[in-house]
Amino acid sequence: MADRTPARGWLQHLILLPVALVTLFPLFWMVTTAFTPNELVLTRAIRFWPEQPTLDNFRTAFARHPVGLWLLNGFVVSAFVTLGKLLISLPAAYAFARMEFRGRDTLFWLVVATLTFPSIIGIVPTFIGVVKLGYYDTLAGVIVPSIAFVGFYIFYLRQNFRQLPSEMFEAALLDNAGPWRQFVQIALPNMRAPIAAVTVLSFLGAWNIYFWSLLILESPEKKTITIGIKVFTDIEASNQLWGPMMAVALLGILPVLVLFALAQRQMIEAFAPGSGGK
Repeated sequence: MADRTPARGWLQHLILLPVALVTLFPLFWMVTTAFTPNELVLTRAIRFWPEQPTLDNFRTAFARHPVGLWLLNGFVVSAFVTLGKLLISLPAAYAFARMEFRGRDTLFWLVVATLTFPSIIGIVPTFIGVVKLGYYDTLAGVIVPSIAFVGFYIFYLRQNFRQLPSEMFEAALLDNAGPWRQFVQIALPNMRAPIAAVTVLSFLGAWNIYFWSLLILESPEKKTITIGIKVFTDIEASNQLWGPMMAVALLGILPVLVLFALAQRQMIEAFAPGSGGK
């Protein structure tokens, strides 16, 4: 059996490699097109390297639409949504995992129960509330309601807090450390991988908010890059600006790819079986 293991591994790689290539081809084509002069995009069906590589597509995109503002708005929304989710889910998860208080388990399962409700059922009342508060066509109107969806993060972080050795907290009690000090100085430093995973997932979720941003944001300069890509495509498709379109799409996914690449190790540690999330 031991002699067959390397062969089985090579066979798996041979099977997965074509699948990976097919999956990555749209990304490859997008990058190539983004750096190909627009007039040459349709001259060849497939190219493995941009012909006459240029940045003109990016210049055209920024000149015709507020792409820079779209990117900035996307970063602002994603950063504040992620920060808000962490500020709520981390203390809540720690309290559910390590503190004793009346109704703790009932409250926790109520939080978990929110995961079973489709978010679409709250669109109308949330929209009415946002309009009455004067947050329509503002980034705050996208950020504040999006922070509320923290049920999964509380559930996930609670499980990781519960896996931390009880001896650490018992030693902290002997040192007269209160709940807040235990949370900040003991629990959080041992939760780097789960926190990184939650940060990445929250940022990705906020970056990809589409329907709610489309509903709330009206002014062109207030839109996020996710909506901006659709606006750019709708307006410029008739002008056949395929290169600038791919340039905008590339800018839209580049932050996501960079973030995932930077946090890949922590993501694996957080979700790999037996890692314990530490």
